Amino acid sequence: MRFITEFVAGFELSIHLPSSYQEENKRYPVIYLQDAGNVAMDAFNYLQHLFNSKQLPELILVGVKPHDRNHDYTPWPAGALVTGSSSFGGGAGRYVQLLADEIKPYIDRHYLTMPERENTAIAGCSLGGLVSAYAYFNRPETFGKSAWISASFWYEGFIAYMQETPLPAEKHRLYMYVGELEGIYKQTIQSGMVAQTKEAHRILLAKGFPQEQLKFETDPLGTHDSFFFAARFMNALKWLFADGTDAFPR
Repeated sequence: MRFITEFVAGFELSIHLPSSYQEENKRYPVIYLQDAGNVAMDAFNYLQHLFNSKQLPELILVGVKPHDRNHDYTPWPAGALVTGSSSFGGGAGRYVQLLADEIKPYIDRHYLTMPERENTAIAGCSLGGLVSAYAYFNRPETFGKSAWISASFWYEGFIAYMQETPLPAEKHRLYMYVGELEGIYKQTIQSGMVAQTKEAHRILLAKGFPQEQLKFETDPLGTHDSFFFAARFMNALKWLFADGTDAFPR
């Protein structure tokens, strides 16, 4: 893959182009990744294998580096979880707007993308998964697929937001994951990570999200770290863009 760094709308982008890029008449789906796309880089060689072996169609990956995760990825302000840690700024609305209205159009103008919503995904882990969920509710006309990997559904008020907000009318394909050991040693609201994620899944189905468009995985040994995020990201890509079989079957 070819790597390019760009600065758009004040954000640093890490753009990963397929090996076949610039072949005649070829365009590619795009996935926008939070946290600079680190989840893809953590399993880059295996990801390349999935492309080379045709288990995945080639994609353009756009990693977006946040200015401040606690601000960019949270939907409304909230206090710090523990004394001495940072509070949450609630800047996700502005961040998602810039991603949809400035960053994506720039990528579509300058790269060989398939710009339609059904060929455009957003994904992230932890708070990056939370803002990806928020983008689904707020910009469904832009992002037709998403992956919420160990998303921070413990965030104060987010489950209530999901309960109160109608599902977007546009068809969406979604991957969700949480590890069963996430948050079990926390003394804060993060201890509810697993229960809140399962509640988020229940809410989606109860509101009518098509079950055939949603894949929800758990792992009895899963903790909240990149070791598990990267493996589940491969499964997410296969669900969103390929045959839906697991890249890492259990």
